[in-house]
Amino acid sequence: MYREGKELNENEFNKVLLDAIDEGLLALGESVRQAIYWRLENKYNLKKDEIINKLNEFDEGLKGLLGVGAKVLLRIIVKRFYEGVGLKFEEKPEWNFKDYIEYAKKNIALM
Repeated sequence: MYREGKELNENEFNKVLLDAIDEGLLALGESVRQAIYWRLENKYNLKKDEIINKLNEFDEGLKGLLGVGAKVLLRIIVKRFYEGVGLKFEEKPEWNFKDYIEYAKKNIALM
């Protein structure tokens, strides 16, 4: 977990984000998490290890799979991610998933 005064390198930032995604999807259960990863890869051509570089595609893929439920799940993921990097989560209705991640990149110390 990120601590005040500690800088994160890009790999650490990405790991915290992937862990938050994994934990967020696990809220639906292990078999559902695996099914979502499988569908993202097979329907949306988005592999788990590519999510970091394709945040909009991940957002759209989840919305395609889960409909309005994706918004709740994405909020859970962002909250976990912000906890992991030491940021306070504030919901911004006009923001999408990528906006939250970009905000984090700008507001924590990356080495």
